[in-house]
Parts: sequence; C-alpha cells; structure tokens
Amino acid sequence: MSPDPSTVHPLPEHERVVFLKPLVHGSNVEAGDFTYYDDPDGATDFVRRNVLYAYGPERLVIGKYCAIATGTRFLMAGAAHPSMGVSTFPFTMFGGEWTERTLDLVTDMPSRGDTVVGNDVWFGYGATVMPGVRIGDGAVIAAGAMVTAEGLGQQQR
Repeated sequence: MSPDPSTVHPLPEHERVVFLKPLVHGSNVEAGDFTYYDDPDGATDFVRRNVLYAYGPERLVIGKYCAIATGTRFLMAGAAHPSMGVSTFPFTMFGGEWTERTLDLVTDMPSRGDTVVGNDVWFGYGATVMPGVRIGDGAVIAAGAMVTAEGLGQQQR
C-alpha cells in the first residue's frame, strides 16, 4: 500500500522526511504528489528556509516524485538586482528618497518567470536553483550544484 500524499510525515518514525504538497498551501509554491524533502533541522519549514526572495508573483512549481536533499535552495526573482541603472545596488529596498527615485527601475525589470521542476527530479545536498530555471523530468542535480539554466531531463541524456 502506498503512502497518502496528503500526509506531512510519510515515515512517522523519521520526522526529517516530509511530503511537500500538504506544506505549501497558501504560498507561491506548488508540489506534486509524493515529492519529499529530507532535513534533520526543520523539514516542515521548507518554504520559509528553502524558497528565498519570494516577494513577487513568480511561482516555484515542483512535479511529482521529486527527492529534495537537505539544504537545497530555490532563489526566486526577488533576489535579482536591477542591472539597467547606474548601479546594481538595491537602493529601492532602503526606503525614503532612494525608493522614490528608483522604484521604476525595479517595477520595470523583466521577470524571469516561474521556476519549474519536472517529475522524478533528484536534488543532491545543498543544490541551489536560480530564478526562472526549468528542469526537465528525470534530471539529477548534483550535491552543491548551482543550476543557472535549463537542467537536462531524462529524455536528453
């Protein structure tokens, strides 16, 4: 009998393993059935600790049957600094006159779009995924990898 994908802890004796689908409601993250995260230090805090700079409308969409190791991070579009002005310094976030004078640079920045992970993707320990990346079905992301562009899927190997 297979586990229930709506269960937070599919292995009750191992609280470090959680199914993500029941944990991501009300956020900009979607996770498919049976996708799990393994972390000995607060696996249930996945969205807060592992989906960073999620200030905009962009979403993180993770497919079914993905295995995500401890420390895997997804950087969202809010991490981007404006690069079309005289500086990449994030003046807008500090308020006051700086915000007034630079807000148009931030609001006019092109979006990198949603970050999309296919089905059956394995993320090794400490992998980092940059904003707007699309990773195909069956990809294996090495421990410590920095994914900056489309990841190879099973059909591309």
